[in-house]
Amino acid sequence: MDLTHIATQLLSDDTSTRLAGLAALEAQSDYFSLPPEVCRGLLLCLGHSRKAVQRGAAAQLVRFSRTHPELVAALTKKLADPDPRVRWTAAFTLSQLDLPTPSPLPVLIENLGHDESDLRWAAATAVLRLAAHHPPVIEELRRLAGAGNAVQRRMALYCLRDLAQAGPDAQAVYLTSLSDLDSGVRLAGLSCLGKLKLASPEARKALLRLLEADPDPGVRRSAAVTLGQLGDPTPAVIEVLTRAAQSDDTGLRKAAAGALEKLRAEVPSPAYGRGNLKPSAE
Repeated sequence: MDLTHIATQLLSDDTSTRLAGLAALEAQSDYFSLPPEVCRGLLLCLGHSRKAVQRGAAAQLVRFSRTHPELVAALTKKLADPDPRVRWTAAFTLSQLDLPTPSPLPVLIENLGHDESDLRWAAATAVLRLAAHHPPVIEELRRLAGAGNAVQRRMALYCLRDLAQAGPDAQAVYLTSLSDLDSGVRLAGLSCLGKLKLASPEARKALLRLLEADPDPGVRRSAAVTLGQLGDPTPAVIEVLTRAAQSDDTGLRKAAAGALEKLRAEVPSPAYGRGNLKPSAE
């Protein structure tokens, strides 16, 4: 294997040549020591304009960082690079390594608010990896859910949901999000409560408020769905869902009817023997 040629390819201005160099490196299954010029070429690929080059370089840096500690040091330094593409790819790469501290977290949080959806979700995936090894990441996500911009708040909630955070601190964050000015954040909070089945008197009160009075139709529909997921068939819940099942809003009508049917299926018959769990005919 001609590592000198690969190093030259990685430094090329031609995208296809760089990709060929990355492919040649990937094709080598044996473990070997990388010369400094190849390491330099991989690091320079972090800020490339093509995501395929960034991903390819990240994969090889993950592969070789385990035997080349100097690459970990270089990647950590790149977290402060002025180029956001370099910062992002370095953080994503580091998140896949066993690190003593969650050093990539600030850059990943920055990208949770990125305009591009695929980058946001890639950042979220990286945050989940970090959180698995560094519990303080969860505390930072709880903070971000109330302090970041609207997109970051929403993504922080989704991360907490996917980490199955259901303790009192997390539940307080979810409930607070239901009063957020941004409808996307309210929807994320509803998703957390529903997917984790976090029923409580406080949640019930907030969901009924959203179902009856939220200005966003999507939030009202989601509140109805969430009430069905929580399996909490109190008289107030049944009454409000029954009214919603007769709404002029087709989406809300279907969501409420579905929630009522779900409650009927999940709750033992004595709990819904009042006879009012069946929505009115449309």
